[in-house]
Amino acid sequence: MLILHPDILLSATAVADSFDCIRLATLKERVKAISDASKWSVYGNILHEVFQVALSANDFSTPFLEKEISRILSAQIGNLYAVRVTPSMAADHLKTQLPFLQDWAKLFVSAKPKPDAMVKGHRSADANIAIRKVLDVEEHIWSPKFGLKGNIDVTIEADVRDINGQSILTVPLELKTGKNAKIAHRAQTMLYTLLMSDRYDIESLCGVLYYMEKAETIRVPNLSDELRGLMIGRNHLARYIYSKLDLPPMLQDKRMCGRCYAKTTCFVYHKTMENGTEETSGVGEVFTKEASHLNKTHSEFFSKWETLLSKEEKDMERFRKELWVMTSEEREAAGRCFGDLKMIPESASTSNDNVSKINRYHYRFVKRTPSASFSFLESQIGVGEAIVISDEVGHFALAKGFVIKVSAQWIMVAVDRRLHNSRVREPGFHETKNQTFSAIMEILEDGTTKPLPPPSSQEGLVSYRLDKDEFSNGMALIRNNLVELVKADGNPRLREVIVELAPPVYSQTSTAYPLPSASQGKINVDQKNAIEKVMSAQDYALVLGMPGTGKTTTIAHIIRALVHQGKTVLLTSYTHTAVDNILLKIKNDPIKVLRLGATSKVHPEVQKFAVLANAPKKSFEEIQDAYHTPQVVATTCLSINHVVFTERVFDYCIVDEASQITLPVCVGPIRMAKKFVLVGDHFQLPPLVRSSEAKAGGLDVSLFKLLSDAHPTSVVNLEHQYRMCEDIMALSNHLIYEGRLKCGTEGVAKGSLRIPNIAALEKFHRRPSSSSSTSSEGGSVCGGVACWIRDLLKEDVKARFLNTDLVSAPEEKKGDRTYNPIEAELTRQLVEGFLHCGVDANEIGVVSVYRSQIKAIQHLLHAHPSVEMHTADKFQGRDKDCVIISLVRSNDKEIVGELLKDWRRINVAFTRAKTKLLIIGSRTTLKSNELLRKFVEMMEEREWVYDLPAGAHLGHHIPMLPQVTQSPVKGFDVEQQRRGLEGGGGENRRPVHKQQKSLLDVLGKKGSGVVKLGNGPVRGTVGRGLVASRGVLRDIVNNLRKTLDNGNLGLYIYARL
Repeated sequence: MLILHPDILLSATAVADSFDCIRLATLKERVKAISDASKWSVYGNILHEVFQVALSANDFSTPFLEKEISRILSAQIGNLYAVRVTPSMAADHLKTQLPFLQDWAKLFVSAKPKPDAMVKGHRSADANIAIRKVLDVEEHIWSPKFGLKGNIDVTIEADVRDINGQSILTVPLELKTGKNAKIAHRAQTMLYTLLMSDRYDIESLCGVLYYMEKAETIRVPNLSDELRGLMIGRNHLARYIYSKLDLPPMLQDKRMCGRCYAKTTCFVYHKTMENGTEETSGVGEVFTKEASHLNKTHSEFFSKWETLLSKEEKDMERFRKELWVMTSEEREAAGRCFGDLKMIPESASTSNDNVSKINRYHYRFVKRTPSASFSFLESQIGVGEAIVISDEVGHFALAKGFVIKVSAQWIMVAVDRRLHNSRVREPGFHETKNQTFSAIMEILEDGTTKPLPPPSSQEGLVSYRLDKDEFSNGMALIRNNLVELVKADGNPRLREVIVELAPPVYSQTSTAYPLPSASQGKINVDQKNAIEKVMSAQDYALVLGMPGTGKTTTIAHIIRALVHQGKTVLLTSYTHTAVDNILLKIKNDPIKVLRLGATSKVHPEVQKFAVLANAPKKSFEEIQDAYHTPQVVATTCLSINHVVFTERVFDYCIVDEASQITLPVCVGPIRMAKKFVLVGDHFQLPPLVRSSEAKAGGLDVSLFKLLSDAHPTSVVNLEHQYRMCEDIMALSNHLIYEGRLKCGTEGVAKGSLRIPNIAALEKFHRRPSSSSSTSSEGGSVCGGVACWIRDLLKEDVKARFLNTDLVSAPEEKKGDRTYNPIEAELTRQLVEGFLHCGVDANEIGVVSVYRSQIKAIQHLLHAHPSVEMHTADKFQGRDKDCVIISLVRSNDKEIVGELLKDWRRINVAFTRAKTKLLIIGSRTTLKSNELLRKFVEMMEEREWVYDLPAGAHLGHHIPMLPQVTQSPVKGFDVEQQRRGLEGGGGENRRPVHKQQKSLLDVLGKKGSGVVKLGNGPVRGTVGRGLVASRGVLRDIVNNLRKTLDNGNLGLYIYARL
C-alpha cells in the first residue's frame, strides 16, 4: 500500500468526507472557522459522553444516566448558552434518548453473546457479538505508518461468533446519534481499523458502527478493495494539503454549495486565489452574493498574506515529523525531548477533576539508564510546557498534556490518557483469534464488573519518550482571520484602513477623560498625548513605546480613561505574560475584568479575573453577567474563539506588543471592536518568522509597522524613559532613535550601580597555594598595577565596549553552533567579580544573540541560577541593573553574521541595562558592519572603549561562590513556580550549600588523580564527567587547553570521584 506524504496525518473523518467534496475537506484542514454551533451538535456531544461514561462503568441504569446528564449539562452550560437551549430543555430531550442506549446495552454488553445480539454485516455475514471489555474511550491515535489520525469513540474487546467460528477481537466502536446513515460513516470506521492495527500491533479485522436512533448496529470489515480506494482518496487529499497553495476544483453543485456551511471561505479563496468568476464557480448568483465586493486590491492582499502563511507553515511542519523521523536521542540533543524513560508505577494517579480532562492522569518518569551528567532541568521542556508521550517502539501520541513538576532526576506530567495497564496483553493472546488486553472495564460471567487492577510492575519495562508538543501551529485559525476580514458581511471600514490603507480619521478635539487623582498625578506629557490620541481616534491610534518608557503603565492609563467614559475594552497581546502585566496595573481599580484562559496560565495576582470566566455557572443569568457586564475582557490574540466573542462587539481593542505580532494574527482581535489601539516599537524585535521565504516576502512586517509607515501622523511617541542612565541611553539614541529618547528624571539620568565591596577583588590576584607549598599565599596572578575587572566595576563606569582584539578571542563553530569560549570565560569572571563585590545576582543579566553562547555561559555560571542569561529575543521586555553582552563574532574574515546585522535585535540587547552595560566583542570584526561600526566609532569618540590586555582571561584566579541547589519536593506546582517559590505542600525548603571549585576545577574527567589539559583534546567519550556529551562546554575546555599550553602555565585540573 503506497502512502503519499505520510508525515501529513489526516483525520479519518476528513478522508471519509473528502469523497463528497474534496475541496471542502481541504479547506477544513486549512481554515478553522469559528462556526455557529447547533443544538443538535451540542446534544450529540453530550450523548457521546453519556454513552462513553456508562459503557466504561457498565451502568446503564436510569438513575446513573440521569445523574451523568445533570453533571455534563453543568459542564456544558456555556455551549448550551451559545445555542440558547436551557439546561432543563436539554435534559428533557436527552432523557428521551436514554431508552435507545439502555436497550442497546441490554442486548450487547455482556460476557458472552446473547442469542438476539446480532449485528448486520457490510458485505459480510451477520455476527453474534458481546462487548465484554472497554479498553479506552476517545482514544487518540497518530499513525505515520498510514498517514492517518483519529479519535475513536470507544475501543472495545468483543466476543464475535459468525460462520468462521469464535474470535475475541479488539475493535473500534463508533457511535452516531443522528438519524441519517452515510457511506462516510462506514469509511471512517474502516479507517479506524488501520489505526487500531498500528496502535495495538494486531490485525484489526473489523469495526462496529452503532446508529443510536435507528437502533441499528453494523459490523464493518476492513475489506482490502475498499481500504485501497479509501487510501487512494487519502493520498489525493494529502497532495492538496501538502501543496498549501493549490485547491481542488469547485464542486459546481448549486444545491450542495448553496447550503454548505463553508461556502464563504470557499468562494473567497476562489475569487482571490484562483481569480474566480460567477461562471467558473458554477453556482451563479450564490457566488456573486458572497464575493462580488472583492476588488483587485482585496484579492492581492488576501493572496499575499495567505501565501506567506503557507510558506511559514511549511517550514514549521518539519518539527511535526521530527517525532517519527528523529530518534529520541537526536531530539533530546536539541533540547526538545527526553528519551529512554520509564514510568514509576506507584506514581500513577487519577484526578477527579472531570472538567480538566487534559490533566486527568498524573505520572512520574525517570531515565532508564541516566548518565552522571544528565539533568531534566537542562532542556527546553520545563514546568507548564505542553508535551506528547510516545513509546520508543513507534506508538506515537499515547497521551498529551503538560509538565507539572520537574527535578534533576525526574519529571512529572499531567496527561489526558491512561498509560498504566494500557495495551498490556493478557495470557493466551493471539494476534487474530484472541486479541485480549487489560481493560478499564471487564464484565465477568456473573454480569458484575471486574475491579480495576493496580498499576502493573510491567509498566517499568516500557520505554517512553516525552516530546515537546510542536505539532499544532494554529495556522488554520490565523487564516480564518483573513477570511473574516475580507468576507462580504465583515467590517467594511476595517477593510478600508487595513487592506486599502485608507487614512485614519481623528476628531479635532479628544473627548474628556477625567481620571482618578492618584492616576492623574502620575501621567507625564507623553502619556497624556497618547491618551488624547486614543480619545480623538475614529478608527485607530498607534502608540510607539521606546525602551523603558512605560508602555504597560500607559496602557493602564488608557484603559482607565476609556472605562471612565463607559467604553468597553478588549485587551490582548501575543503572550499571557504581557496581558497579565497590564492587569497587574489595574487590579486594584474599580474596573470589572474578565480574564479568559486557563487559570494555570494566569498570573496568581490576577487570577481573580480568570475565576469569573472559569467558575462553574448554574444559569444563563450567571453566564450573561460573567460575559456581558465586565468593562474589560482580556485574553491572548489566539484565544478569540471563546463564545464571548460571538456575543459582544467592543468599543476599543488594545493590542500590546503589536510590533511583535504578524498582521494575520493581529487582525483576529481587532475585528472584534469598533476602534483599535496598537502599542509597540518596530525598532525592537519584529514578529518571529521561521521561514526565510516568508520573511523575505514580508510576513515579519507587523500591522503596527505597516500602518505607522503609511500614516506617520497616526503615531504618538513615548519618549521619556525611566530605565537607562544617560550614558546607556546614548547608545540607542544615537544608533536608532535619532536623539528622541529622554531620561524621565534626573535620578534616572545619573543612576549608577553601587559596588558594596570592591576590595573583595584582592583575592582574585593571588594564585592558590600548591599542595607542596608551605606558604600561605601564592604569587601574584594579575601581573600589573591596573586590574581590568576593577576598572570596569568602578561605579562611574556605566557603558563600555570591551575590545578583545589583544586577547585573541576567536569565535568557534561546530556544525551550526557559533560560540566564543574566551568571551564566555571573560563574562564568567565579570559576573563572579560583581557577585564577590556584593552585587545581588538578581541585578545581573547576561545577553547574547547566540543560543550556543548562552548555553556555554550557563554551564560556566551554573552555580548562580539567579543570574538571568538569555538571548536578546527572550530578554525583550525585561531589564537589569547590570547587563553583560557577549557579541561572540571574532574572525580573520571580519564576518559578523546575520544575527548581528539585525539592528532591531541589537537595539533590544543595548537597552536592557539600567546603570551598567558592558559589551564584549572584537572591534576589528564589528567594524565590518555599518551599524556596528557606528557603535564602535561612537564608543571611541566618547572614550568608552576598553582594550582588554593580552591574556586577560588568564590573569585572575576566581573561585566560584557556593552554589545554592534545590532538591525536588512534593507539592511543587505551576503557580508556585510563577510566584518564585521553591516548594509547596507546606514544606519549608532550605538551600543546600556546596563548595564549588573554579571553572577549570569542574571540567575534568571524574576519577582519581590529576588530568592535565595539555595532554590532548577532551572528547565526548571522556568517562561520565561534566563535559561528556556536552559539545559546547567540551570545546571551551579544548580552547582553554590550547591557550594554557601556549602560555606554559602548567595548569592542572583536580577532579573528584
